[in-house]
Amino acid sequence: MGIAVLIVAGVLVAGYVVQFVLPPREVIIRVDDVEYTRGDLVKTLRVTQRSASFFGVDFAASTEIFESLQAMIENEIMAQEAAQYGITVTQEEIDLQVEFSFLTGEITGLGGEQALRDYNERYKQYLNSVGLSEEEHRALIRRSVLRAKFREFIGEQIPSVAPQVHVHQIVMDVGDEIEIMKTKAEDALRGLATPQERALAFKEIVREFSRDNPEIVRLGGDRGWLPRGTGFQYENTLFNLPVGVLSDLIVDTENPRNVIFFMVSEVAQARQLDSEDREQLKTFALQDWINEQRSNHEVFANFNSEVYDWIVGQLRVTGVPTPTPTQPLFQLPGN
Repeated sequence: MGIAVLIVAGVLVAGYVVQFVLPPREVIIRVDDVEYTRGDLVKTLRVTQRSASFFGVDFAASTEIFESLQAMIENEIMAQEAAQYGITVTQEEIDLQVEFSFLTGEITGLGGEQALRDYNERYKQYLNSVGLSEEEHRALIRRSVLRAKFREFIGEQIPSVAPQVHVHQIVMDVGDEIEIMKTKAEDALRGLATPQERALAFKEIVREFSRDNPEIVRLGGDRGWLPRGTGFQYENTLFNLPVGVLSDLIVDTENPRNVIFFMVSEVAQARQLDSEDREQLKTFALQDWINEQRSNHEVFANFNSEVYDWIVGQLRVTGVPTPTPTQPLFQLPGN
């Protein structure tokens, strides 16, 4: 009888260990000799979710899981490469970033000791809310500042000018009068000599046929200037499209009932980048650099549907909304 009880107890203990103790310790990421476990990823996600709640912003668990996993790998690569590039993060820089996050307008308006007390109180409330010690939070801030520094360092190589095309678009339903639209557009655009004439002619076609975002329709389908290298999915099509010519029909990958047509009204081989485009190019340049650096590191990632389901289950315990994940799709501009 005693042996039977021990066997049953052993089975129960083993089951508990397998279900609750071992999974959080399982390594799912390794970059060279640095390892991250399921538990590390869950903790990061809980911090992100609770931070979103604290600051009043949205949290999409199904996308955050994959983004956090990727960020862990990328941030570790940058941490290991930082010394080689002479990139460091000082305590003062971390202090400034923390203050930027928690010194609200109301607090800064108080001045003196009262402002400091309110700032400290808000910071403590945040740490309690997300379940982090100050040391853990500052470690996260360090990684964030380091990434920003790498982005600026890599971004310095981006020129201030770039080849650009001025893009216009029409979005239609597959059941619409597509052939009539094409005929009218081709007739309207034929022989026009200036960008302004092309834009005005296209505007009339857009207002008659397009089902695009109402604001884009109001603007006559004008999407502005697109620099080369932004990663836009139709970039090659647009840079190979003759000026004033309607593109071939392109099916919306997210909604197959939608189709899109482009028109380029003008081309500039070296146009000044606006600040928003340059910032986007910095982000793409950093991503390209990280992708190149991965080959210099031994990167291991063990992430499958079983791991995903386990993480979702852990997040549900703390009330994180976890919609069913969908395959990432390209999004039509303006939708």
